[in-house]
Amino acid sequence: MRICENGIYRDMTEREIAEMKANMPIIPYEQRIVNRIREKYSVDDELAILRQRESKPDEFAAYNDFVEGIKREERGG
Repeated sequence: MRICENGIYRDMTEREIAEMKANMPIIPYEQRIVNRIREKYSVDDELAILRQRESKPDEFAAYNDFVEGIKREERGG
């Protein structure tokens, strides 16, 4: 990783990287899922897909596969 100090770029030390990681907020699993869903679907889009799952099964299947894939990735599997 690189950092800029006074307009000069340099590589971060292992200690700096460890400190940065230690100070990063921990985002709960559920919020990580929602954040990733929102990258592709708005709340309105998601509600429409859920409401129309019987009349548009292919669209619902694509949405559901997307969400289940995210959940697998976030669980580490």
